[in-house]
Amino acid sequence: MRERFLRCISAVILVFPLGTNCHSQQTLLPIFQLAKLSGVDYPLRLGLSVAISGETVVVGALYAASGNTGGAYVYVKPAGGWGNMTQTALLIPPDGTYCDSFGTSVAISGDTIVVGAPQTLCNSNLPGKAYVFVKPAGGWKGTLNQTAELTISSRESQTAALGNSISISGDTVVVGAPGANPQGTPGAAYVFVKPTGGWKNENETAKLTSSDGLNGDQLGYSVSLDGEDVVAGAPYATIGSNQKQGAAYIFVKPPDGWKNATQTAKLTAEYGAAKDLLGYSVSIDGRTAVAGAPYATAGDSSNAGAAYVFVEPSGGWKNTTQTAKLTEAGSGQGESAGDALGSSVAIRGGVIAAGAADYSRGFPLGGGGGLAFSGEGAVFIFTESSGGWKTASSKIKATGSDARYYSALGSCVAVDGNTIVTGAPLNNRSQGWAYIFGRP
Repeated sequence: MRERFLRCISAVILVFPLGTNCHSQQTLLPIFQLAKLSGVDYPLRLGLSVAISGETVVVGALYAASGNTGGAYVYVKPAGGWGNMTQTALLIPPDGTYCDSFGTSVAISGDTIVVGAPQTLCNSNLPGKAYVFVKPAGGWKGTLNQTAELTISSRESQTAALGNSISISGDTVVVGAPGANPQGTPGAAYVFVKPTGGWKNENETAKLTSSDGLNGDQLGYSVSLDGEDVVAGAPYATIGSNQKQGAAYIFVKPPDGWKNATQTAKLTAEYGAAKDLLGYSVSIDGRTAVAGAPYATAGDSSNAGAAYVFVEPSGGWKNTTQTAKLTEAGSGQGESAGDALGSSVAIRGGVIAAGAADYSRGFPLGGGGGLAFSGEGAVFIFTESSGGWKTASSKIKATGSDARYYSALGSCVAVDGNTIVTGAPLNNRSQGWAYIFGRP
């Protein structure tokens, strides 16, 4: 099982035309808003991060009112199906503080949840941590503390911001450490493999870095793991003469297991531009990786954003540009300017969900929890055509039934099967909510 990312829509049945391109016909797809998730203790910025595995959803919050720290809220699907609900369990670290940014990232695989705490909220030069929670025999209930803490051993870890991003697949966890100071280090992704006796406090199994990395690239700002492949985003990387065009790096597990390594392949956008921030979000499923570029220009729409699809070449991963570029329908007329499509991305099978958090007047929410001025936000859905992924635009737009301006809906998204989850961390005066959507 892998963690999946998702996004929201309205309380009535809505029908949207699916993503289209010149090679395929338009298809209609009904989408339902199944639930709105909230916290019983009125948390702050619930929906900062989301993940889903089967019938369990986990949502990060910058601050849990029940303690002086962030929180991860767990929701288990009731017997009668998803509906509006508060959490069944709250995950918190007993040693946590408000400055830790616990809940900035979350991931779930089966009975294991991992939560990132990059420790950047108070601008303190702390290394960051990741916390592992294993489902108790009695299920996800009540307030629970971690099973293990994951930390890094290197001296440079002091400003690593470990936990800004996180992903889990089976017994392997990958945690991004882009660096708390944008000019500090090139960034890295750290691999942790579950010990034989079960999860326990440990340092990394391997450190993944870029062979051409420069200080300030922020490799590890986003990470995603599927089986033996890791993709890590470096949204501030310079490509050619384009500063902050961004890139994504693929790392393939060696035959003898994870060890310190540089990338197998580097993914970039053909005709990319400065400040696109490719790699701000990433997701991988099988042979297909997706990277969001929330400030890319689409048509004549500046900062409209895009999601770039990369399909593994025959013979294995190697340096390549995109197979397809996904954008909003109408971006050629300027309507989508500032929407920031690619604020989040998730792929599952032939479906890609891309968040457009509408950072029209500010900078995206980061691990530091800084306020992003945004519009309502939305999630756009794309489906693979019969001939494979092709450049396309989509009108399938999912928005929360009560998401309002300054909601930042689409800041995070997760997908598992026919279920999509997304967060709106600035909604309801920054209390935040998460939404669950379903499709046939």
